[in-house]
Amino acid sequence: MKISTRTEYGIRVLVTLARVDDATCLSLTEIARREKLPHAYLEQLVGDLRRAGLVQATRGQAGGYRLTRPAAEIAMTQVVRALEGPLLEMPCAGAEDLEHCDRPEPCSVHEVFQRVYESLSSSLGATNLAEVAAAAGGPPYPQQVRRRRAQQATTIQQEARNA
Repeated sequence: MKISTRTEYGIRVLVTLARVDDATCLSLTEIARREKLPHAYLEQLVGDLRRAGLVQATRGQAGGYRLTRPAAEIAMTQVVRALEGPLLEMPCAGAEDLEHCDRPEPCSVHEVFQRVYESLSSSLGATNLAEVAAAAGGPPYPQQVRRRRAQQATTIQQEARNA
């Protein structure tokens, strides 16, 4: 499973909002600055977050964005679905979605994908935005640091295979 940049950035926006006072609004410019994210891309993301009822916008001089409810009440399943859509892109990947499968009986892989769906849904549902905000570190490492760490990990994996 791949988590898109869209979802990563969206979660980072929400974490930034979760870390400020409930009554405080942050502009997209401020969020982009704090998280080192592209402002234009954030405009698209907050639209989806607004439609999902996770953030609200306030116009005016002191305007900006804030969470619609406390971070502890926002499950990560809601966030991922708002940004990515369904948790698992399969016609029958949910207990309630068996009727969408065009086969008369569950296929040979249905059971395993059902377990994947349930595990993912359970894990994300058991995690709320407040927990993510409390555990999250600072802004991401610079590109050169990420490349160096990726190279180090690759070297370690190669050495392990050769041993």
